[in-house]
Amino acid sequence: MSNAELHWNRLHGDQEVEVPSRGDWFFDVLEDALEHFGGDVTNSRLLDLGCGLGAASLFFADRGASVVSVDTSEVAINRLRAYCMEQGIPNVTPLQKSAEEIADIGTFDFIFGSFILHHIEPFEEFVPALRAALRHGGRAFFFENNSRNPILMWARKYLAGKLWVPKYGDEEESPLAPDEVTSLSENFHVEVIYKELYFFRLLPAYVTRGKGHRLFRQLDLLFYRVPRFRQHSYRQYVSLS
Repeated sequence: MSNAELHWNRLHGDQEVEVPSRGDWFFDVLEDALEHFGGDVTNSRLLDLGCGLGAASLFFADRGASVVSVDTSEVAINRLRAYCMEQGIPNVTPLQKSAEEIADIGTFDFIFGSFILHHIEPFEEFVPALRAALRHGGRAFFFENNSRNPILMWARKYLAGKLWVPKYGDEEESPLAPDEVTSLSENFHVEVIYKELYFFRLLPAYVTRGKGHRLFRQLDLLFYRVPRFRQHSYRQYVSLS
């Protein structure tokens, strides 16, 4: 088992399966994905790629989709499967598989992923599998991080995990790079959307130990008004059709 698998098994073992609700920041992301999917996923076949404990899977299943939930974490898949059995949720199928194996489980009308693409290497070998898994006319939506900001990439390399600065995620991941988005554009129509600027708010998460969040949020809102600054947000939507 790789260090990354150990990391995610340990993390998912400490968390609870939760259904996202209105008011949660992730709920807004899921509603944006639903809009990209046309607003209605009833009777569709949907893949939740890198599902974790299945928050997105449960969201789309509640809206009538038949969801296949894929993750490499055995702990996450087992806990999601147990939750669905306990709650009587028949339209979620959890599978322990890698992203490269998704073409083996059929095709899908919609594919969703949250912070999953930047974990996949070699990325150029994954893209054909993604293309094969998405039906003609289907759509995919990914909520991702972003490596365009040189300041954030410097801090990630030299500060994260040192002194008092925490490090989140595993040792093998790297923020989604522009050339990886280019790889997607060779197989899909790609739209990159910066719905918000998430930059200054990283400081309370990593450096100031939660202090000054309101101030840094206001700075994000202020600088978001400058279009050329938006591409430096650490969060982005990558939508495919």
